Amino acid sequence: MQNVPKKEMRAKRLQMQMVFQDPYASLNPRMTVGNIIGEALLDHKLMSKAEAREKVLETMEICGLPTYYINRYPHEFSGGQRQRIGIARSLILNPELIVCDEPVSALDVSIQAQILNLLMDLQEEKNLTYMFITHDMSVVKHISDDIAVMYLGQVVEKAEYQELFARPLHPYSQALFSAIPVPSIHNRQKRIVLKGEITSPVNPKPCCRFAARCPYATDLCREREPELRDMGNNHFVKCHRVEELNK
Repeated sequence: MQNVPKKEMRAKRLQMQMVFQDPYASLNPRMTVGNIIGEALLDHKLMSKAEAREKVLETMEICGLPTYYINRYPHEFSGGQRQRIGIARSLILNPELIVCDEPVSALDVSIQAQILNLLMDLQEEKNLTYMFITHDMSVVKHISDDIAVMYLGQVVEKAEYQELFARPLHPYSQALFSAIPVPSIHNRQKRIVLKGEITSPVNPKPCCRFAARCPYATDLCREREPELRDMGNNHFVKCHRVEELNK
């Protein structure tokens, strides 16, 4: 076994960070902005206090936060500003991967666009990878390269965003895409309304998780779990009847 120095091990563990959904609940109200953003640097003893402060000021500027905000508290900020603080906190350790858990769902639409543009600019500037969790398909289309559609904890379809938006193959994906609002009275699409009860995720049966709500389910779907199959063009679908339903 290779002997890895503790400091190097700490650095490897800190390659992934997270931006949380609720900018009001995810920031400690008793800490200043500077302490919130720079907390990890001092906790893991990666820098001195003076160095950490300089790093915090630099990161605040990158995230569009005036540096004179450093000694203010979370209650003095709007929701969009708070989410910028959360993004700055996630960037402070120079991660390779950031998990974004519904980072714009609690924000106004105009502020959502600002935060998404900030995330995309940071991605390009710092070569970041995002795992972006959201139920908003317009946000998915705006920010994603590859998309995985999940149902009850399982990936049911995976493809590049252009391929998936042009050709959703799984019945659940098709229902999701049919719910996207279209700003035209001349180009309305038929809404697919799912019926039936959602299967309990606790000790699920070894069958298709979507079978109870799928209008195309057969006895095979209710008895055996399908495999995630490659349908070509790096497009994967978990459905027994995918070829038959998409001829």
